[in-house]
Parts: sequence; C-alpha cells; structure tokens
Amino acid sequence: MKTTSLGLCILLSLSVLSCKKKDIPPVSDPSFNFSAVDKVLNDSVPLRFGGKAYILINVNGKTAYAKGFGGYDSNTRQLIASCSKWLSGAVVMRMVDEGKFKLSDTVGKYLPVFTAYGKGKITLAQLFSHTSGFPGNSDQGYESNTSLTLEQAVDLIAKNVPLINPPGTKFYYGGVGMQVAGRVCEVVSGKKWAALFAEKIATPLGMTNTDFGLTTNPIIAGGVRSTPNDYMLFLNMVLNKGVAANGTRILSEAAVTAMEQSQIGSATVQYSPYPLIWINTNNIYGIGNWRDLVGANDVLVESSSPGAFGSHPWINYDKKVTGFIFTFVASDGNLSPTVPTCLKVRSLVREIVQ
Repeated sequence: MKTTSLGLCILLSLSVLSCKKKDIPPVSDPSFNFSAVDKVLNDSVPLRFGGKAYILINVNGKTAYAKGFGGYDSNTRQLIASCSKWLSGAVVMRMVDEGKFKLSDTVGKYLPVFTAYGKGKITLAQLFSHTSGFPGNSDQGYESNTSLTLEQAVDLIAKNVPLINPPGTKFYYGGVGMQVAGRVCEVVSGKKWAALFAEKIATPLGMTNTDFGLTTNPIIAGGVRSTPNDYMLFLNMVLNKGVAANGTRILSEAAVTAMEQSQIGSATVQYSPYPLIWINTNNIYGIGNWRDLVGANDVLVESSSPGAFGSHPWINYDKKVTGFIFTFVASDGNLSPTVPTCLKVRSLVREIVQ
C-alpha cells in the first residue's frame, strides 16, 4: 500500500475540511443491532486510529450506520492511499467500455518505449492486478515524484525499472504497474489523468470533493483525496452493477464484472501487504480491488481496497452492504494498525445484516 513519501502525505493531509473535535453520535437503522460494532469502535479508535474516524455503512444503498470520532464527519476530506486503486480501476474499465483498449492489450501497443526496452508484452490487466513483473514500487520513486509529469515518470519506468519476474507469473503488490496503466489511459483518451477521472467517474457520480490533487504526476495507485460521502457514492455504484444513485450509468455491467473477476491468472504471491490467512488465497485480486471472500464457482462475496493510511472501503455483494471506515493515520507504507479493527467490523456486519 506504499504510495508516496511520508512527508508529502502529511503535507497533503492538511486538506482536511472539518475542524470539529467532538464525536458525532451514531446513527443506526433500528432494523439492525450495531451495538457490537459500537463497542469495537469505541475500544479501538482511540488506540489504533489516533482518535479520529468516520464509519459509514449502507444496506441496499441506504444508511444503516454512521458514527464519527474526533470531529470527523461524512464530509471530512483526507488522502485515502490505496483506496484510490478501486477508483482508478474504474477509469480503466471506462476506457474498456469506450473501446479505447482491451484488458488483454499489451502496453507496447500504446507506449512503444516499453517495447524498446523489452517490456512491451505486459498486458493492461497485468498492470492493474500487480502481476506485470515490475516490483511493487520503484527504487527511484518515479511513481510518486511530483517534479515529473505522468508521461515523464512512465518513460523513466520503461527505461530504468527492471522486471523482476516474467509478466503474469508473480503477484507483487504496489504502484508501478498502475502508474503505467494510467499513462496508457492518457494516451488513448487524449486527456490528462486528473481530468479523465473527473469526467468519467467523479463528476457523473457527484463526487464533488474527490480528486488526485494538483500534481502533474498523479499517483494512480494512491493519490486520491476523498470523503466518506463521496466514496460511498462510488461503492453503491459498483454494487448496483455500474449505475449511480442518480440513475446515471457509469460502467457497463460487463465492466463491473470484469473489475470484480480474478485477473491474476496462475500467478503466485510474491508480496502482499496482508497475511494470506486474512484473504482468499486463490484468485485474490481483480482490477484495483481485493477479492476477500469468494463463494462457490469463484463467485465474489466480498471485496475491498484498503489504504495504508487506515481507510478501508468494502462491498458485500450477498448482503447488499457497502461500508467505509475512514481515517488518516500516518504510515510508512506498511500494514496499517487499523486493519484488524476494520476486518473485525466487517465480520460483525456480516453477522448483523441477514
């Protein structure tokens, strides 16, 4: 989940919009008993979340539970680190919907510099499912260098970042591959990434407080600033097979299905930020999201895209649940201390919502 330097992230985190300090009383649908969730959060948020968090849970697109700590509310804005991957994956799938490319296309078709350096056969699906053969993050930090443009960063990745595995053979979580895929999206659309995201995803969904910032080299895998309300609009769209709450179709049903399907093929895990005991050990990743729980015939039950700064969005497709545990806990890129709490809340919600 490492996306950029800690100093940069702390600086950008000053974009928080809410300054209130009091906890917000919980809102809970009387149809459900969320007392167990309350207890876990009351015990954990002061210790693991720095005392600041907002938890929003929807069932069938309607608020079932909401609670704020430390002044966080539904419109508090923060960097969300790898929660960005799900949003960026949706941009990729819009390009597929529009016929700009196929997931099976190779990067060399759109960025000849990769062919020139012997890396042109990596597919778009591999770039966005951590199976490209690249390391998770470059030693040079090209994917988070704000002095570069996205085009410059990706050209440097092609020239200077070696493949550590043959494409498609290993799963190595990180941001390099997604940065390359973002540049492909720019090339096929003729638009800069930030504008493309706004046009195709954020604006039609009504995500008015969500963007990639002002950098010329947006961090595709982890550079989004968002709010609980905004991100919930996205989650409910995905749950609703590509249709937004306002009735606008954002993604085709086929695109959502592809995003949710396993994209790692026969690749084995070389690096994951999560202990594999916590996730499904086969077919663990789609396009920008983890396939956490899978039922019979590989049908996806629950998926997520947690971030290193502690925020944790998820969808349970069986129970029609969308949830977002939103916070900002400074991180060096390793597993967030909030993860055990988030997984516990998800487990409780599966029991509560029948």
